[in-house]
Amino acid sequence: MSMNTKNLIIVRHGQAQHNPRAEVAKEKGCTMEEFISLMREDDALDARLTEIGRQQALDAARVLQAQQDDVSPIQLVTSSTLSRAIETADCIFPCSITTTTTTTTSSTSSRHPKRVCNELFREVNGDMLNAKRRTRTELIESFPDWNFDEVIDEEDALWTPDMETFEAAAERGYLGLKWIMDQEEETILLVSHGGILKYMMDLHPLIVLNDGRANPGGKPVNCRFDNCEIRRYILGWVHEEGVESTKGPSISLTQVS
Repeated sequence: MSMNTKNLIIVRHGQAQHNPRAEVAKEKGCTMEEFISLMREDDALDARLTEIGRQQALDAARVLQAQQDDVSPIQLVTSSTLSRAIETADCIFPCSITTTTTTTTSSTSSRHPKRVCNELFREVNGDMLNAKRRTRTELIESFPDWNFDEVIDEEDALWTPDMETFEAAAERGYLGLKWIMDQEEETILLVSHGGILKYMMDLHPLIVLNDGRANPGGKPVNCRFDNCEIRRYILGWVHEEGVESTKGPSISLTQVS
């Protein structure tokens, strides 16, 4: 077996406009039907971060900064095309990061990692408007530091009134990981959404999840990310000699923290 790897830091976005009441109800043990009903009542087109969500992202930024000495510098930031994920990425890892080096004389330097939005990482699509993105033009105007070359259509051609199947969302996530593997950068920060991350890790047959919290049967205890939760993975192609898949190569996600 041979493997080429990348360092992948995955973060879920912070609390958004459609989340507060549903999150409170979830903490009290509501049913999934009640949880979805509250999100539908508070639904908003391309829901933005709340003040709590923004603070969650800023708290995550401090955690990430404290951890950065243990890994190579982030070279690529990639995000869903939904505003709450982009806003979270900008809070966690601002466009310009200034660092101070202490030697005989102090010096400062700024890093400007590439920032790319990709439709593949958006939330489970359809049904609710919080899963529908703004026009490409609006996104470019709102987030001028980001590259939207991966966004082909001006209007959101992917959103439909019917919810995407969880299997289809998992396939998008798999294709997104393939896209990351094809990038030249070695250390990548990905900001995405709870649903697609869960189903990508839970359901896709070509994603090999090596999670330290796994049960003896191999299935993880909980693939669902909390708001602004940071997880680090080693991402890699898995090539098994003599084994070929018509569906594509297997990808390994090995959690390291």
